[in-house]
Amino acid sequence: MNGPLVQFVALTCHANAFLRGRPVPPFFAGNSTCKFCDWVKFVRVSNSLFGKARENLVAATPDAWFEYLKAEHVAAVRLSCTPQNRPGISDRMASAFVGEGGTWAMETIRPKGKSGIWLSRWTVWNQDAPERRIWRVDYGQVSELPPRVAVGGNLESAGTRFRSALTEIQAFSAKHECGGFTACFARAIETLDSGGAKRRGYHQDLIVDGSAPELAAGLLDACQSAWVFGGMGSWNDMGFEGSDQREYDRVSELLFTALNETIQTAANASCASNP
Repeated sequence: MNGPLVQFVALTCHANAFLRGRPVPPFFAGNSTCKFCDWVKFVRVSNSLFGKARENLVAATPDAWFEYLKAEHVAAVRLSCTPQNRPGISDRMASAFVGEGGTWAMETIRPKGKSGIWLSRWTVWNQDAPERRIWRVDYGQVSELPPRVAVGGNLESAGTRFRSALTEIQAFSAKHECGGFTACFARAIETLDSGGAKRRGYHQDLIVDGSAPELAAGLLDACQSAWVFGGMGSWNDMGFEGSDQREYDRVSELLFTALNETIQTAANASCASNP
């Protein structure tokens, strides 16, 4: 998973653990998703009389944001992704770029009031920043919506579809001798088949221990191994001929869709009742 997405996941899971009264370790700057961040701030976005957006700081750190949500009587945070699929480029192909590949958002749910919709903005402030903390990240509450009935995904069903997509793309990758990609898919399958016991992902602190089902943590770990869509030399950069290209496109879209579903379902398992 790319940096913005994996941080969305970690914030969702940690906020839900905090709102449910569980001990939460300091998020900034210790969480692995903050490694290259100079700051992670939270603002409320509004329009002035002249139509310009105004940003009012509500929390200077994620830890302060968790406190802010509690004070605002937020009951839970839910992660969502709205497809973009801009003309000429699919979300899968656009996912290599910061802020692209679908609109990811956090919904802060108030049972007796409007829910806030939070988007992220990642900005490079200094390419030579100390400790390579080149990113300044701002989360903005850009709108409010009436409470919506949450449609929770099923972890087992999402995992089954995810594994099926992995099996198909791994077979294609192996047939065409795609080397490292085949190994990535194999690692993800191994994690799934182990019930999450064999974890390979870089980010091992997305979920607060004991605050979500173990299956959710295993699925998020497998998603890290299977996310091959970003950066130079990624899976998206390959091309084939004729029917092989059509099959490549099919299995690639299948996995991308399954990944997005699985990531949302696993992250949102953190706002269910105590497992």
